[in-house]
Amino acid sequence: FPLYWFSMPAIMKGWMDRVLVQGFAHEYPNCYDSGLLKNKLALFSFTTGGSREMYAKGGISGDIRYLLWPMQHGIMHFCGVKVLAPHICFAPEYVSEEKRKEMLIAWAQRLKTLWKEEPINCSPEWYFK
Repeated sequence: FPLYWFSMPAIMKGWMDRVLVQGFAHEYPNCYDSGLLKNKLALFSFTTGGSREMYAKGGISGDIRYLLWPMQHGIMHFCGVKVLAPHICFAPEYVSEEKRKEMLIAWAQRLKTLWKEEPINCSPEWYFK
């Protein structure tokens, strides 16, 4: 998805609101590591309008991990889903065609080994270090 106003597009958020409902995806106190979707994996793959430097710690948009906290931790991990490290293509609109091709090749390569990846430690330390 495209990062849109520092979050996911409204249509995607709406889908999550309609699908990840209480009783199916979460049921207090069964949340986070004991959430109802604890045997599932999630991977956020998205593009940004800004460069990697803009989303770095100290960058004008702030560390990209800060933006991931509500989406990956607050939605997916809350439901028990294990979260893989995100796949981010920074500013594809503003880079050369060669760089865009490299982004696609990197994504294709990652998909080949995805099932071997370990989930991130979905804790505040991962997001706010």
